[in-house]
Amino acid sequence: MIVAESADGVRFITQPDHAALAGQFADAWGNDRFEPLDPRAAVPLAAHAHDDGWRRYDRRPHLHDDGTPVDFYELDAEPWTDLYQRGIDEVADLDAYAGLLVSMHGSGLRRSRYGLSPEWPDTPAAFEAFVEREEARQRDLLAAIEDGRLGAADSALLEALHETGGPPETTESRLWCNYCLLQAWDALSLSFCTTVDPPGSPAITAVPTGPGGQAETLHIQRLDAGRFRLSPWPFGPARLTVTLPTRTVTSAALADEATLLEAYYAAGLEHLTLTLEPPA
Repeated sequence: MIVAESADGVRFITQPDHAALAGQFADAWGNDRFEPLDPRAAVPLAAHAHDDGWRRYDRRPHLHDDGTPVDFYELDAEPWTDLYQRGIDEVADLDAYAGLLVSMHGSGLRRSRYGLSPEWPDTPAAFEAFVEREEARQRDLLAAIEDGRLGAADSALLEALHETGGPPETTESRLWCNYCLLQAWDALSLSFCTTVDPPGSPAITAVPTGPGGQAETLHIQRLDAGRFRLSPWPFGPARLTVTLPTRTVTSAALADEATLLEAYYAAGLEHLTLTLEPPA
């Protein structure tokens, strides 16, 4: 669950719903400035499904011993790695390339996003086995994908990520471009999910325009309730409207997990509508 305090109490967004918002961004991606997606099916699939492993866990919200709700980034290593591994398994069964991207996303979260977040700590000991398993899986998937979607630059990219924790100084790898896009959509979605007064982050960095191309920073500006300006504009449509399911409970519902569960489903879904617009 992604937890945000509101004037009405506490708002919850499930990880799969957050990922579905990232997927809506992927579906609309591409214009004269930002190259269209390639592979066209596998990349948005990875965006939509990258948190599917959380689906069962997020059927109910959870509380810490002190009665505060458990936010997604506060999960202990063992359940976190189990959830991610299950989700990666499911995506890899659907499409090997999408599974490769989602596996890179999972291991990257414990390797400073392969250099995109150098301020993050090195891999904690509790996550080392998970990273080793996923990077071994990535090598297996790389070898298994023989349909032309991967090339020599992608092989070199993956080798560099595993050995050094970051990409080569220069790379034409489309796999790296697609990994960076997945990180951008994830961050853009979280910017709308982690606070009831978005954007949570006013800028999304390291957004590629294409393999080997210039990286851009997307700036998010709130115009009014539910309307935001995004610059530079990365989407095909002249305006993009997306939806986000949420549930909100009062603070009194945090008495215990049974009370919270009842209040959570009694609250019903609210579908937030977000409209993104290009620079004026």
